[in-house]
This record gives sequence, C-alpha cells and structure tokens, in this order.
Amino acid sequence: MTDAPPPPDMDGERPAAAEARSAEERPTWRSALTAGKAAGGRVRRPLARILSLAWVPLTASFLSLILSIAAIYLSTQQPEVLLVVPDQIRIAQGRQSDSAFVYLQPAFVSTGKNERVEVIRDMTLRVESPGGDPAQFRWTEQVRLVGDAESNGLSYEYAGDAVPLLVSARSASSPVCLFDAPDGWFFGAGTYSFTLSAARVVAGDPLEARFAVTIAAEDIVFLDAPGTNRFLAFPIT
Repeated sequence: MTDAPPPPDMDGERPAAAEARSAEERPTWRSALTAGKAAGGRVRRPLARILSLAWVPLTASFLSLILSIAAIYLSTQQPEVLLVVPDQIRIAQGRQSDSAFVYLQPAFVSTGKNERVEVIRDMTLRVESPGGDPAQFRWTEQVRLVGDAESNGLSYEYAGDAVPLLVSARSASSPVCLFDAPDGWFFGAGTYSFTLSAARVVAGDPLEARFAVTIAAEDIVFLDAPGTNRFLAFPIT
C-alpha cells in the first residue's frame, strides 16, 4: 500500500514549491544593497555637480555687490583733513607801519580713505591779547623765505595771493601765509592766545588750531625799533 502524497496547500501548491517560489521572489540583502548604491549614486552625481558649480557665480556676484557698496560708501564720504601748526611763528611790526603782521606756515594733510579733494577757501587768525579785545588777522598773501644780504639773515618776499588751497590724498598743502592785523593794532609784552581757523568748501565745519605765544619786553623793543619792519621767531606752545 503506497503512501498518499502530501495534501496541497491552500493555493494548490505543495509546501516545498511554495517555499522555493517565496525565496525567489524575496530580494536578498546583497541585491538590496546593490540597488541602494545605484540609486544613491544617481542622486549624488547631480547633487555634487550642483554643489561644485552653482555656488561659484553666486559667490562672485555676492562679493561684487559687497565691493560695490563699499566703494560707493567710501566715495561719498566727506574728505578728512588734518590741520597741523608749525613749532614757531614769526611776528613783525614797526610803528612806521599801519599794523603788526605774522608769518605762519600751517600744513593741511588729507587723512581720509577716498580720493575726494578738499578746498581751503580762506583762513583767519584770531589773537587774544592779555588785557585787550581780541583782534582778527586776515590772510592777505603767500610768501617765501629768502636770504637777506644786507642783514645777513632771512627775509620774505611775495609768492602768491591768498587763493584757495587744494588738499587731496596725494597732495598736502603747506604755504607760508602772511596774516595782517587790523589797522593800528600792535603787539605788546605778554602771552597771547592764537586761534587759526580754516574755512572748507566740501565739509561744512571749519578746521581750527589753538596755540599760545609769549613775547618779552625786550622783543617788543627790538620789533618797534626805527627802520624797516623787523620780525622775530617765537616758539609755539
């Protein structure tokens, strides 16, 4: 008597055949890993291409924008000028002349970061005496220092009118200026306070520098001696 074949499963297949079929239909871990790598490679290649190329023009455009904004900002800033006074001033007077006058050589130096040019339109020198009213000295001309053969010393001669001065980042200005006192005003012995004021064209606020000068009684005797106008150099404090 022979054994009866095993009963079929619910789908009409034998258990062994069903297991074999199920094993064939299920993906193995190796095939899943291979498929994942292939899919990841397909995704990474376009992404890497985007990350490696797209940021270059964007970054260049952004940097150009920043540089343009910085250049516009610097170009629109007002020029910065520094007023520097020398370490001495020369004073001249004589009773045969109408008034006293001084020689002063201020320097105007640009300290800004742009190429804008400043214009020094005019200068005045305010002098406060120890016991009198302040006097306003006018800038009347530019002079230059020359040798005086007769006195074996120094003298001044006319070099130009009191014209506006140009000050830029490439060019400073330091003329020797003659300032004339009001008619009938003369120095006496004592300590005087000076305020040099330079009016500007581009910037609104004037440049100012303050200093003091002490004149002794014997200096006044020398300056007021008969003859041509004499001058003496005094240290600035």
